Amino acid sequence: MQKQSEAKIGVYIERVVSSLENVCAIVAGISLLVAILLVSANALSRHLFSAPLEIQLELTESYLLVMLIALALPWSFRKGGFIRITIFAEVFNQTVWNAAYQIGLIASALYMAILGYEAFDVFLDAWQKNYLIMGVIDWPVAWSWVWIPIGCWLLAARALLMAFGFGDEPQGH
Repeated sequence: MQKQSEAKIGVYIERVVSSLENVCAIVAGISLLVAILLVSANALSRHLFSAPLEIQLELTESYLLVMLIALALPWSFRKGGFIRITIFAEVFNQTVWNAAYQIGLIASALYMAILGYEAFDVFLDAWQKNYLIMGVIDWPVAWSWVWIPIGCWLLAARALLMAFGFGDEPQGH
């Protein structure tokens, strides 16, 4: 009975994480589209009118691209966007390979959780001290860092779920 209860909780958590990954992937896609439009508008404005968009560089490199990369990580991993070293799967028997795979997922989850914690610490420091990127607009540094812990912690959750058998194996595995 307890196993069924734990399985239901695991399935529920997997659904919540998948939903959050999907939302983050949509936000990442929107940030990519906005970055493309801003860079294109800047190029056109610069060449046609000799008047570049002054906000484009800081907004694109400090916010939109960070959002794109960090928020797309967990969804991309779930969809199979990672490097596969298949020689170990071919050399070891299935039991050894499964144990190594599970240990690797747990170690990766731990690393991403720590990375997310460190990024969150930078975010909090920048938020509390009101750090700014000076330019035409004074851009708050904290909002360029907030996306990194979100992506890292979701990726850590995905790796842990996979390590304990919840959710589908990533595509291409």
